Amino acid sequence: MHLIELLIRKNQLSGRRSIAPLGWVVIGIAVLFLGTVVLAWYRQITRNVSPLDMNQIVTLIQDSQANALPTPHMQTTNNDAPSWTVQIVKTPLGVDAVQAPPEVTKAVLSDYDAALDDWDAHQFDLEYLKVHAPDYFSGRQLPRMQGMLDWMQQEKHAVALHDYKLLPLGRSVQYAPNGTQAVVIEYIAAGKTYEYDLKTHAHLDEQELPDRIVMTEMTYDTAAKRWKISRIALSMDLNTKQVLWQDQ
Repeated sequence: MHLIELLIRKNQLSGRRSIAPLGWVVIGIAVLFLGTVVLAWYRQITRNVSPLDMNQIVTLIQDSQANALPTPHMQTTNNDAPSWTVQIVKTPLGVDAVQAPPEVTKAVLSDYDAALDDWDAHQFDLEYLKVHAPDYFSGRQLPRMQGMLDWMQQEKHAVALHDYKLLPLGRSVQYAPNGTQAVVIEYIAAGKTYEYDLKTHAHLDEQELPDRIVMTEMTYDTAAKRWKISRIALSMDLNTKQVLWQDQ
């Protein structure tokens, strides 16, 4: 008997074919095998982010916030109080976290993306970036970006900020108790960052970066009614757990 006849049987009266019991077994084994492959791939991607690692990450956030000087909007007065309310919740890891309404988190991520996307859209127009830097950056990050623009103008270089891909873990947002500060946590895939010639737009230099977690502080500007990037708090290699950058 041929193998195909073991997997598919034919009704002698109607002539119709159907999957035999052995065929269903083979299909089940194939599905199980594919599922195992997908699960192994996902675990390989996320193997460096265990519950212990996440607790370490929370500690790093707290240390970074404790060591850094307050940003201009850190002290919340009645006039600066947000129009939304926040609450303390327990995460699955048993850690206290400040939770804001979903529409606030959506606004944080939207303003974050808008800042990086607008920079990349005008990365070769330094005058535009200088004028609009205060629209997207505040606190410690504003003078850093302005200094970076001065360097770019002197060296005739340009850089992109949003030219990267996220790992399957994606990103999340954690809030400070005052509700007007948040940390955008991104899990970024390994890749290259480039420097370009300001005039020809050709690649001048490149740097390879590993899989990493990047934590960016956002501060709400009540006058502008938008979230602004106030500092890069932390960047850490997900494979080695080496801190690549930490704001001190």
